[in-house]
Formats: sequence, structure tokens, C-alpha cells
Amino acid sequence: MKRRIVLAGALALALSTSACGGGGSESTGAKTGGTLNLAVSQSLKSWDLAEAGNGQDQEYYQPVFDSLFRLDSKGAPTANLATSWEYDTALTTLTLKLRTDVKFSDGTPLDAEAVKANLMHTKAGKGEAAALVKAISDVQAPDSSTVVVKLSTPTPSLLRSLGNVAGMIASPKALDKPQGPVGSGPYTLDVAATTAGTEYVYAANPNYWNKGAFPFDKVDVKTMSDPTALTNALLSGQLDGGPVAAAKVDAVKAGGLKVDTVSPGYVEGLYIWDRKGTIVPALADVRVRQALNYAFDTASIVKIAKKGLGTPTSQHFTSDSEAFVPALDQTYTYDPAKAKALLAEAGYANGFDVVMPDISSLFPEMQAAMVEQLGNIGVRVKLDKIPFDQFMPSILAGKYAMSYFKTGGTDPWITIQLILAKQGTWNPLHFEDQHVNDLIAQISNSTAEAQTKAYQELNTYVVNQAWNAPWDVVKDSYASSKKVEVTMNPFYNAPPLYNFKPAP
Repeated sequence: MKRRIVLAGALALALSTSACGGGGSESTGAKTGGTLNLAVSQSLKSWDLAEAGNGQDQEYYQPVFDSLFRLDSKGAPTANLATSWEYDTALTTLTLKLRTDVKFSDGTPLDAEAVKANLMHTKAGKGEAAALVKAISDVQAPDSSTVVVKLSTPTPSLLRSLGNVAGMIASPKALDKPQGPVGSGPYTLDVAATTAGTEYVYAANPNYWNKGAFPFDKVDVKTMSDPTALTNALLSGQLDGGPVAAAKVDAVKAGGLKVDTVSPGYVEGLYIWDRKGTIVPALADVRVRQALNYAFDTASIVKIAKKGLGTPTSQHFTSDSEAFVPALDQTYTYDPAKAKALLAEAGYANGFDVVMPDISSLFPEMQAAMVEQLGNIGVRVKLDKIPFDQFMPSILAGKYAMSYFKTGGTDPWITIQLILAKQGTWNPLHFEDQHVNDLIAQISNSTAEAQTKAYQELNTYVVNQAWNAPWDVVKDSYASSKKVEVTMNPFYNAPPLYNFKPAP
């Protein structure tokens, strides 16, 4: 089913009646108690939601911060802190009704003024969450349970974004430069048991409004960037859940753990940050960027480096998106000779040099393939060995001309805001193209078939201009022990916390 149909259903629901849903009901009769032990492969950047990412940051945040919505398995919003919502006919005013029985862990009521403060604070930030709410021009609080969100332009992904990190709400007293999280979520951070950067321990919040949905007494989240150490912790029973590197999947399955796969909409490959040619002048030439696309044997990368966990692609939009154009995946077939010819045509017959961050600690197979295949066409890569926790900050700072990366989303508008928009989080050098800007505006102001046509025109243009060199649509693997039951959700890169239950 095309994601456009799902959005249409969610939008019709939003425009008509109060959209109360399963997120607000308490489960009964479930087994409770114990500690849920989880692992995250990337470190926490900040407790400041304005700097938050949409990926693994959410796993640190979900215990302590509740979101305005939850997303069901089709991406439709269901009630959580917001119990109902309605758009105006222009799709530029969103009115929310809030629960009236919620307090933050510092005792402050969660009301319309708190939501207003949070949305405007997140919008002012620089993280992925901030990029997804940039269209918010104003937030009003006409009464304590009503929030009116004003948009500068229609934003097709807003409801989905508010069901993730962008819609998480912190106490207004702990928004600016927070030393720790103060939320209204099902758990509170146990500071005494927590070691920043290594382990975060959360204790059940006795005052949480929906305790039945979170049956564990404690949640222990460990930061484990070493895939081997993480695998060993899973196999030894130290963990109840965690991400699994492709090369470790067989070992984890052999150890008796369940392994689920999910496609969160991420596309990985070579991301070309410097399309202006500021750092590496060659990259300003579209022929050079096209040559980089022809350099990669994406089918072999998926088969060998990814152990089959991925789908080769040449585009940033996934097959269940209305922006997807099947024929575009044939744009760049593996052809090193053609890549060399394009480089020569652009004046780089002897190739060029480029510095890229070393990612071998987490993605050794992908890095080896990338360096080798770029070298085969004369692009000489010098690897910059930096601590992995500096990888994303360095990208955001515009330090590198290109690098391995993966990002995106199941919602095409989210992908646009993260990658293609001038102020997109993962457009760190703020490259822009007027035709792209025009198409983004067209998408925002259209619906149905006209919107789909504009999405596909944008996708086609970006592929032909070789903004990046995608390899594959990612399939993430997640392992869980026999002590828990886990339900995956394609709109989260790891199972949301409320999808963990003790095994019967």
C-alpha cells in the first residue's frame, strides 16, 4: 500500500472527529515486574530535545519523555498526551486537545503552555527533531487543555513527527541546558545508578497516567558501540534486546535469541555533503557525482557486506512511498569504466583525493567496500580516525566533503526535510537548488495525485543530479531474549518501549 493512502486516512480522521486511539488505554492482566535490559549502539548526545535526533536518541528519551501521539504500525497517529486533533481546511492550523491529568516528575502540570514552550524550543534547535517542525510559525494556548499550532506552510509529516522525538514534552523548567531529563513519561532517571555515556537506569514513575502499558519496574539502557561486545552481552543473557550487526545475526540466532528485521526507511550509502565544491572542488560537477554512483556494486555490498539485509537502490525514497519511482533504481548500474570516463570528461582523469571519517569500529565491511570501490575509479580516500561519538557532530559541522551515512524516513516529507531542504539537518553545508525549492513548495501546497506527481518529479531530479550515491534501503536487525515479547514498528528504528512486554 502506498504511504499516501495511509496519510489520507490519518488526515481524514484528523479533519473530522476527535481521533482517540489505542495509545491511551491501559492494558490489564499482563505479567509485570523486573528489569528490562536494553542496548543502544550510539551514545546520547544531549538531554536537550532541541538537539535530539530521530534515530537512537529516542531510546534514551522514551522512558522519561511522553510524546503528543503514538504511531501505529501504519504510521497513523493515535492518542497519547493529545486526545484529539483537527486541522483547518488550509492545513495550516492544527488544534490539539490535551489530557488534563498529567504532571511532570517535578510536579509541574503538563498543560497547553508547557506544550507551547516545548514546540517553540524544539523548533529553535539544530537536531533532526528541530528540522521536522521548522514550519511551525506560532503556538497558542487559548486554555490549559487546548493547543493551536500555526504553520507557515502545510506540513504533510507533522502528525507523524509529533508521534516521535519532535513531539516529546519536557518540563518547561528543564528546557534550557538541562542537566538531566524532567518529563512526564513512564519512568524517571535514577541518577545514582546512572553512569553518563555508559549506562542509564530508569525507575518506574508511580504517578504515570498509563502505567499498565509499561509493565517493567526498571529499564536499564547500556551504550555499547562495539558490535562484538553487544552480541556477547545478548548471548550471555545480560541483555533483553539490542540491535545486531549484519555479520552477527547468524551467531545470535544460533544462541537461541529471536531476531526481527524492520525497514525504518533509512537509505545508506555515500552521502555527498559538499555539492558546492567548497572542500573538494570536483564535487561541484554533476558528472563527478554521477561517476561516484557508477562506482558502487550495490548488489554485492548488500549480499556480502550486509549479509542480504537491504534492498539495492539509487533513490532516497522507499518503495512504499508515493515519491518512489521504480525505474530510477536502474539509473546507475555498476560501471567503473563509465565512472572513469565521466571523471575524465569533468577534468579529473587522474581522480582526486578526499578525507573521510573512519567508521570501521561500527561498519567495517561497508567501509572496506566503499574505500576499495572508490579507489578503483581513482578516488583516493584518506581515513580520518576520530572517536565514533564525534562522527555525527563532525558531519553536522561540515567538516567532511562526503562520508558513509544512513538517514531518511518512511514518510517522504520527513526525508525531504532531513536531506533536501536547504536547512535540513543532513544538508550541513546548506546546498540548495532552486528547482528543488520550487518542487518542495509545490508538494507542500498540493494533495492527492498532484502531490504524488511533484514528489516523483523531485525524486527523479535529485537522482539525476546525483545529490548522493545511495546503496540500499536499510533493513535493521533487532534481537530479543526469551524473557520478553517484542513487536517491531517500521516507524521506529528500534521497537518503541511500549512494545516490550514480559514473556508469559
